[in-house]
Amino acid sequence: MNKRRLFVFGIAIAVAVCLFGGYHMVQSKESTEPRVIRVGITMYNQYDPFTEEIRHNIEDYLAVYGDEKDIELESTVVYSGKNQLVQNDQVIDFIEKNYDVICVNLVDRTDPSVIIEAAKSADVPIIFFNRELVEDDLKRFNKLYYVGARPEDSGQMQGQIVIDALDERFDEIDVNGDGIIQYVLLEGEAGHQDAILRSRVSVETIKAAGYEMEMLGDEIANWDRKQAQTKMTSLLAGYPRQIELVLANDDNMALGALDALTEFGVQNDPLIVGVNGQEEVLADIAEGKIEGTALNNAQEKGRIIAELAVGIAMDGRPPEDIQMVDGKYYYVSYERIDNTNVSQYTDSQ
Repeated sequence: MNKRRLFVFGIAIAVAVCLFGGYHMVQSKESTEPRVIRVGITMYNQYDPFTEEIRHNIEDYLAVYGDEKDIELESTVVYSGKNQLVQNDQVIDFIEKNYDVICVNLVDRTDPSVIIEAAKSADVPIIFFNRELVEDDLKRFNKLYYVGARPEDSGQMQGQIVIDALDERFDEIDVNGDGIIQYVLLEGEAGHQDAILRSRVSVETIKAAGYEMEMLGDEIANWDRKQAQTKMTSLLAGYPRQIELVLANDDNMALGALDALTEFGVQNDPLIVGVNGQEEVLADIAEGKIEGTALNNAQEKGRIIAELAVGIAMDGRPPEDIQMVDGKYYYVSYERIDNTNVSQYTDSQ
């Protein structure tokens, strides 16, 4: 009987040693394997040059931070084709595939509920960018963040570019000599906060400087160059010599306006201002075809989004060097570009 007990005890010890050894081997293997962080990116549209520039920078900086921190980073980009229902499904798919962080360029800033509830249920962080959702929506889950820029700042900057031009050469710009600046607006999407605020603030800024203005047209061109060209051509048909200023909500539409003016053959080109700082617009500013733009820094936005994603995935919170507003927001500052400083930006590209 004693021999049998000794035999059983010996087997138990052997099994325990094997189990411990196996566990130790698994632990050792896990400790040598690099950490893999998976980041999902869903874009509202693949044909927007500015948001595509942000997306490129997100991916580039994810690779940089992966190398710096010696971690493996996987990013997957999908496009929703301006369809919020499609984007909802894309986010849910990322969640079901256990992505660590999801970056969302919203289709409809007023309809993020499905995305927020899915993220909240699965406890997955979401970084919204470039399309600012309503403040109350961002408060619905403690792992929701937003990276963008304050649109009213770009409107003020556009207005100041125009004011400086009017102060310097009002008689040249006021082609009909009536003392009033006749202008047209080329706006982004209907209901988009950037379009609404840029349009309102730019005009208010110019008027506050004492200049009288008359609006000849206000057209929605959806951030699209071709649409802007079509809308501008239509405006020129009605006002072939009266338009003295074009306020475009972004550079893509400013280029569309310039295309229309070139094709129409206007003798006295109106003042044109845009927003974003696209490379082609910088060349046109240098040549005097466009008065100026407010640089919406896509590179810095991409860097902040990437660093934020890595920090949240690794530590569960934003990195300490990123100063979030109210723990939720990060705003990248605009930079004014006109003929006095455009060479600083073209030389660096």
